[in-house]
Amino acid sequence: MIEHYEKYPNTSGFCTCGPKFAGYEKGMVIKMKKEEFKKPVLRYRMRTIIHNWPEDIGLLAEAVKAYGYGGTATNPPTENGYTGNKENIVNFAKILDQLKKKNLDYWIYDEKGYPSGYAGGLTLKDHPELEAKGFYMHRRIAYEPRHTQFVLDDESDKIIWAAKYPIDCAQINSSIIQYDRMEPVPFTKTHCSCDLATNEVFVVFCVKSAYEGSHLTHNVCSYNRYINILDHKAVERFLEVCYEPIVKDIPDAYRNAEAVFTDEPSLQVGYLHGDETWPYALAPWVDGLFETFEDKYGYSLLPYLPMIFEGRSNAYQVRIDFYELIGELVADAYVRQISEWCKAHGGRFSGHYLAEESMQAHVIYYGNYLKVLQATDYPGVDVLASYPEIYNYNTVKFAQMAARKNDTNGLMTELCPFIDRKHFNEKPLAYARGIINLLYMGGCRCINSYFAPDFSAFAPDKLHAYHGYLKQEEANQLNEYVGRLGYLLDQTKEISHTFVYYAIEDVQAKTLPSHSAILAESSATDRSLTEITRLIYENGFDYLFADAIDLVQAANSLKSGKPVISGIVVKSVILPTMDIIRSEVMDSLQKLQRAGVQVLFVDQIPKYLTGTTIPFAYYDFREESLLDTRCKENEYFKSCKAEDVLKQLEEQEEELELSVIGKDTALLKSRLEKDDQIIYFLVNNTPDEVEVKWYTEQQQSVTLWNPEDGTSRKLQEGELILIQAYRGVFLMWTK
Repeated sequence: MIEHYEKYPNTSGFCTCGPKFAGYEKGMVIKMKKEEFKKPVLRYRMRTIIHNWPEDIGLLAEAVKAYGYGGTATNPPTENGYTGNKENIVNFAKILDQLKKKNLDYWIYDEKGYPSGYAGGLTLKDHPELEAKGFYMHRRIAYEPRHTQFVLDDESDKIIWAAKYPIDCAQINSSIIQYDRMEPVPFTKTHCSCDLATNEVFVVFCVKSAYEGSHLTHNVCSYNRYINILDHKAVERFLEVCYEPIVKDIPDAYRNAEAVFTDEPSLQVGYLHGDETWPYALAPWVDGLFETFEDKYGYSLLPYLPMIFEGRSNAYQVRIDFYELIGELVADAYVRQISEWCKAHGGRFSGHYLAEESMQAHVIYYGNYLKVLQATDYPGVDVLASYPEIYNYNTVKFAQMAARKNDTNGLMTELCPFIDRKHFNEKPLAYARGIINLLYMGGCRCINSYFAPDFSAFAPDKLHAYHGYLKQEEANQLNEYVGRLGYLLDQTKEISHTFVYYAIEDVQAKTLPSHSAILAESSATDRSLTEITRLIYENGFDYLFADAIDLVQAANSLKSGKPVISGIVVKSVILPTMDIIRSEVMDSLQKLQRAGVQVLFVDQIPKYLTGTTIPFAYYDFREESLLDTRCKENEYFKSCKAEDVLKQLEEQEEELELSVIGKDTALLKSRLEKDDQIIYFLVNNTPDEVEVKWYTEQQQSVTLWNPEDGTSRKLQEGELILIQAYRGVFLMWTK
């Protein structure tokens, strides 16, 4: 066994992952100290991601500290067998020992590249049955009697179900499946045949590997096949070959780590590139899925299996049930299983998932992303936007919802300036700072960064391969800036009385397996949500996301007083364009509106409620595109335009009024509380400095905290505030 080392004092300990790493105990009154803000300790600074270490490990660790980082996210050497090679574990122990000597914290990155789960090929070695799978539908129809025979192709594993149905062709342009008259068709693993009568449809469902065209073949790492994250055994095998070898020889590796960094595990049934078309439209699969579905919902999925792949509003409920179950299975098999393992070894599970910025991706890759994220110990995202103008506010705000629900004191972000790097290279430091402002405003409290420092300048002879954007002075400046954000925002609670609905059920209802990539822009709900939240943010207001459970709890809280979500009073609920909504949510919205909460449906009101029978919608395909079938008004609500949302927010009373002198732009802002302090985080998200006029009705004594230079001072009444390009400042006063 490699020499055991004791837990060293957490002088740079992680303060954002909850009690284990807290700089302060929950409930402790925290006073801002100017000297700690000026020189933030390492625990609040970025961690730089290092996958490969030089022979002189200590030298690179020394450089990490000299450039102002609080630590690193790292992994065992990946060559020559990864965690299956004892020598790599020995070398990993040396890496951790050098980090310990430099008082640097570390995250354990859990993969040879990404996505996490395949362990550089070790997980599937000798276990092909653990590979990611999907199932597809093959459809045949008879308008006159015929015999049909289906033979499984060489791309597929097995047939899992076959059936035939009568179809109703009486209505013009229609061929409506009679689901209640399903007749099972006998099948073997590879063959199926039957006689079809006039107006009958035959469907057969088959399983195949989910690989070609997926994220597995469109990344910058490898073309490896991957595990099924719905399968407990597959994830157990991943733990056995990737996690266990480390803890076997380095018993305290996970206990001493800030957290485990898992990277983009996902279902592989979605295709990634829109310029590719594939023969199979796949839905997620794991053996036992049909039985699990019936156990959960009390009805068999088998008669309604075609609804996963086709159909309109009459199929909505089945798809919602299906994808909700998929979300629970992913959360249980992958996230909770690894989390429990980490806790058993003194650690904590974190990391980030795939395509977090859109609800369409939330369904395709996870069934229900929020359920998956809530199962982790500390939520995280990655942000690939390289400059603020292309940043998607919802990426972090979605994950903030899980952080709020789990009370995790924020979330982790992998900072990776990847998109449009040519533009990023024009002003890398300014753009990175601009993105970081938006991350921390949205709930981020810890960064693992691929924004590379130029360590080669620290020791050119030995670290010449470690080149990057940031000079040593710049890295220290940026890390101090990040550290000041982290220090001041630690243990704060964001307070916004405006909640935007996480309308996942509408996206689940409309998600159909596809032969090509399904883009977020194809979802009207995603488009609407992006428009609404960008309008709110960029006009100087803030928002939090709320899901169905939140709104039901808000309505229930009326019994004892004001409507609240996580202790925050609800004044407005904004709902994006959607056609179906949970029945309990609609009921709760009616109660909230009667209690004085503004309930704003943008562009339309949902026509359908979950739990109700939705009849088949007859339509004329020649005229449908010209018809506006959206519901604009019902007995309780009337829809509005996105611009009307802004008017409603402008009418709400503001305790802090802001205006930018001489420019038609608004500051981004968020309101936070910490103990008896009110904190406003103000961000200039433009390439020019701005002068800001401010006013508080109560005439409080206001202190300005500037993370750019670490200064803090009281503001004089009427004094203008200068905020440099892509910078933020804090205004603070006592309640």
